[in-house]
Amino acid sequence: MDAVRHARHLRLEEIGEEGQARLSTSSVAVIGAGGLGCPVLLYLAAAGVGRLTIVDDDVVDLSNLQRQVIYRTSDVGRAKAEVSRERVLELDPGLHVEAHTQRLTPQNALALLEGHDLIIDGTDLIPARYLIDDACAILGLPWIHASVHRFEGRIALFEPKQGASYRDLHPEPPPPGSVQACNEVGVLGAVPGVLGTMQAALAVEVLLGRGEAAKGRLTMVDVQGLETRHLRFERLEHRTSPTDLADAQRLWEADPACHLGRHLEETDAAVGGQMFHQISSPEFLQRRSSGWSPFVLDVRSSEEHAQMAAHSCGLTVPHPQVLDVLSDLPDHGDILIHCKSGMRSMMAAMMLMEAGVDGSRLYNLQDGILGWYANAPEDIRVG
Repeated sequence: MDAVRHARHLRLEEIGEEGQARLSTSSVAVIGAGGLGCPVLLYLAAAGVGRLTIVDDDVVDLSNLQRQVIYRTSDVGRAKAEVSRERVLELDPGLHVEAHTQRLTPQNALALLEGHDLIIDGTDLIPARYLIDDACAILGLPWIHASVHRFEGRIALFEPKQGASYRDLHPEPPPPGSVQACNEVGVLGAVPGVLGTMQAALAVEVLLGRGEAAKGRLTMVDVQGLETRHLRFERLEHRTSPTDLADAQRLWEADPACHLGRHLEETDAAVGGQMFHQISSPEFLQRRSSGWSPFVLDVRSSEEHAQMAAHSCGLTVPHPQVLDVLSDLPDHGDILIHCKSGMRSMMAAMMLMEAGVDGSRLYNLQDGILGWYANAPEDIRVG
């Protein structure tokens, strides 16, 4: 332990000598050395995480420099994994850093991830997230996901073996080709910096045996509006942990992007290029009085719908199955999504966006049918 290098950590009672020693013996694999991976690697190296593994098959492109701050103009054309390893060792020569100039695939995932304490996702392929989730479930490892889109990003901690996983948040992937890359919709360069730094901070918490507050919670960050929202989610009932990577292999083979020699960038952009809206019941009713008539989608269970439902409901489906009814949703016009109190409907809105529905058409009823009933009981059938 370098008492001078890590002096500011040693003065924190939440870290101190014991915590810093723990970080020095920790190992983290960072999958993707792009906009997210760059700040993750720099801050974990600065924090004194003893062993870092970098997995990325891409090379530095001039367009990367707008947000991937670990690289320089002179690095264009060089392998990202090798360059980022050099930069990390320049920051702290005492670290053990491995660079793998290959893409994480179903064939190498278990071998590359095994032996680490934590996995951090900076990937640009949606099937890769399911692959990381399944591999971490098999290996019993936690992992931290983040993604960015234009001026927004999101971050979550998953423990797929014993807790909530990426598959609980997104039971089904969007159709291949439905997600636009950031070279099509753009991204503010600082956004992956913000989210990557948050990943690094959360990683330190996890490595020190903390991070409880982040479990089962998706945090959405709007950098432009300086707003943060949280979505709670739980392990789906009856979901079993994978014992192999067969399903991840199926998703991988079905997506042509997984077989291209270039990356799509770390984005969750939807076709419309805009995040879904949040709306309260009073706001909804005021807009409706002015002629607004959105399609109403109820994402509660059939039992809940039977007990209480909006007279104007156009379709009901439990939120994990919302992608099964894509063809039943209107092609144009706004869609008001509701559940009991606004959480499951937010998750459904995110799933629809990832499946290619224009986020500008989607409105999440923040206070759910309970708020709607409290403000306009005549709109709701009870019993």
